[in-house]
Amino acid sequence: MLKTIQLHETKPLTTGQISTVQVPPYGKIHSLVLRFSTSAGADVTEAAIRAEIGNIRLSINGKDLVNATATKLLDLYEVLGQNVNDAAGVASVLELNIGRLLYTDPDARDLFGWGMADVQSVQVAVTAGTLSTIANVQAITARTSQNENLGMYMKFINYAVSFNSTGDHTMDTLPRDPDSSYLLVMADAGASGTQTFGEVRVNNVTVKERVPAAVNKMLVSNDRLATPSGYFIYAFSDGSVLTRLPMVDVKDLRFIGTYSVAPGAAGYNLTALTVVNMPANLK
Repeated sequence: MLKTIQLHETKPLTTGQISTVQVPPYGKIHSLVLRFSTSAGADVTEAAIRAEIGNIRLSINGKDLVNATATKLLDLYEVLGQNVNDAAGVASVLELNIGRLLYTDPDARDLFGWGMADVQSVQVAVTAGTLSTIANVQAITARTSQNENLGMYMKFINYAVSFNSTGDHTMDTLPRDPDSSYLLVMADAGASGTQTFGEVRVNNVTVKERVPAAVNKMLVSNDRLATPSGYFIYAFSDGSVLTRLPMVDVKDLRFIGTYSVAPGAAGYNLTALTVVNMPANLK
């Protein structure tokens, strides 16, 4: 079905402040893009977005679908680079319905558009850092005219982890919502760290054995995913809608990272891409 492109409101940004952009709910939204611009309306560089824009929070009916920094969104775009043409990012813009790009098949991607029939509000809160180039943000959507409820959707949420040492560290407090499945988790190494091994356990069963970072990078690459510098990617999907790590009946979920160099005083982050409301028998 043809996707039509609509421009929505533009908001000015102020250093250290949060600006909220409202997106009208109708049809089915497949792509929600933020365009950042100068005071003259000109494009800005990807580097400027990374340097000047902080957290991005997208909520639909009050539920967070994105809660991560602009840098994390750009890094996820790099992870999915084999499925997009400009893996390094496109100047001036960020895609927020980014998880669907894990799939190559356009029909599979379209499953994860956001039906608006039962949606009352779509809003994006943008936190500005120290601004020198960027002055404004605008929302743009690509939609179809389908009349559908929200249904299945993806979430991209960041979880900060307090740890500043070497050796193994276990993170076992990521959500285990039974309506959700993990597609991938991006583990950064903090400001100064180096992660050398990674392991995942579910209900005390090892689903990803402790492997060196280079081995993990190769396995991730085999599934057409990239590993940006400074990351360890825990991938649970090979690009098929059938592969994921469901949380039904999961009582214990552990990510165990080994650090040869400590992450730094701010610790490190696990940023999770999950899918919500995917039927167990989806084929």
